[in-house]
Amino acid sequence: MNGCDLLAKLEMSSPIFLAGMAGGVTTPELVSQVSESGGLGQIGAGYMTPESLSNDIDRIRTLTSKPVGVNLFIPEFPKINQSEVNQMNEILKPIAEKLNYDPGYKVIIENCFDEMIDIIIEKGIELVSFTFGKPEESLVRKLQNHRIVVVGTATNELEAKALYDIGVDAVVLQGSEAGGHRGSFNQTLPEKLYTTESLFDVVSQQLDIPLIVAGGITTPELAKVFLNKGATAVQLGTAFLTTKESGIPEVHKESILNAKSDDISLTKAFSGRYANGIHNTFIHYLDQFEDEICSYPIQNILTQPMRGQSKKMQNREFMNLWCGTNPEGARKETVSELMSRYK
Repeated sequence: MNGCDLLAKLEMSSPIFLAGMAGGVTTPELVSQVSESGGLGQIGAGYMTPESLSNDIDRIRTLTSKPVGVNLFIPEFPKINQSEVNQMNEILKPIAEKLNYDPGYKVIIENCFDEMIDIIIEKGIELVSFTFGKPEESLVRKLQNHRIVVVGTATNELEAKALYDIGVDAVVLQGSEAGGHRGSFNQTLPEKLYTTESLFDVVSQQLDIPLIVAGGITTPELAKVFLNKGATAVQLGTAFLTTKESGIPEVHKESILNAKSDDISLTKAFSGRYANGIHNTFIHYLDQFEDEICSYPIQNILTQPMRGQSKKMQNREFMNLWCGTNPEGARKETVSELMSRYK
């Protein structure tokens, strides 16, 4: 499948993908409006339950008849070291007391990946993208046999080649400018962090496969740079976060709209996986405990009560304010207005 065939199959009149941002960002209204406007809306299902995914798909199908996608995380099961968990809970204890919430002392890593796949097939979803690793080749074939487009996420040329070798239909190339989590196969940082442009330049010379470029693309001008270079499409995350239809708290939207590039930090404080977000008190506090941060998803589970309480309180200092390194391009607007600017 070439790039033109991919866009045609997904009924895309505009080469714009909504990034599959997890954590309540991709509301049915956001996903459906992106697809209705000619792009490809994706549900960020990384933290969803099978029931919530099913309900969101049903809701989206009432809002649009256009194709939509679902993004899933490849499951990770690091060893749970209770002494490390206890140590992190002690580190988080002053924050729990300050924000008045009950900390999560227990860590249980749940896995409903197979059930999510079953729902995706049952509901006739048109595209599935994967982050944090590569799916099994047998799963790629299973999805393709149900006429589902399969997309992988790569942050370097080795990951892109590994995805190509298992027969995915397209690869998202995520550069270091991307907001939120790096979609890398490994949790550790590599010696070299590819920028969006350098990653595309390397991989596009090596692989003959549709490439979707992501990372710091918050203006139509930046999008055109990659489309003119030969990218099949661009994937936007931060640009969609500040839209009316986005599910993030208003304090998060305002923080992005007021942020500058220098305000963005690469941190693993919130989840155990490296992610770009707006620097705040919690990131600064955890800097002194870098070696005590647990692996993903353990750290993510331990900080969930804090993040949930912060959202209720609209307290930006202890929230994960995910944002790419080019926040200046984000605007307060509707999805329709954003998509019109990118045409």
